Amino acid sequence: DNSSIAFDQDGDAITIGHGGLSFSTSNTVDIGIGYDVDLGLFSGGLSYDYTTDEESVVGLSTTLSQFGANLDAELSWNINDSNVDAKLGTGYAIAGIDGSVTSNWDVDDFSYEGMDIDAGYTWNVSDNFSVRPNVTMPVDEDWNRGDLIAGVSIKITFGSTSTE
Repeated sequence: DNSSIAFDQDGDAITIGHGGLSFSTSNTVDIGIGYDVDLGLFSGGLSYDYTTDEESVVGLSTTLSQFGANLDAELSWNINDSNVDAKLGTGYAIAGIDGSVTSNWDVDDFSYEGMDIDAGYTWNVSDNFSVRPNVTMPVDEDWNRGDLIAGVSIKITFGSTSTE
């Protein structure tokens, strides 16, 4: 019930997790280790990535969620390059429809790096199967719109998710 396997075609990212602990790899990360905890109103996590460029990146994330709205903050520090990046986002989900706006910042240079605007709809086909078509629109640091990216997420759950 607490185990997961996820694959994201963008960057060939694979993540295997159990409970709050996860291990990942992708085109840019040789090995990633993360731990997430959910405290109801707040959730957060710590991560470490060893990249294909032989660099170490430490990350910290936190989310505040209430009534379908959430506020996300993520900070990552590339120890080798002394580079610190941040993402700040907000989103809302109700009746399967969701949307979010995430801004990207280079903290050590204090510069705006762009943002991503995302919208989607989750169709719960059954208790164990859902499909989420979605679209993302990137905006660069000069406020120019990038190419729209459309995708489909499929979630399949094996076994019971109830905690009775």
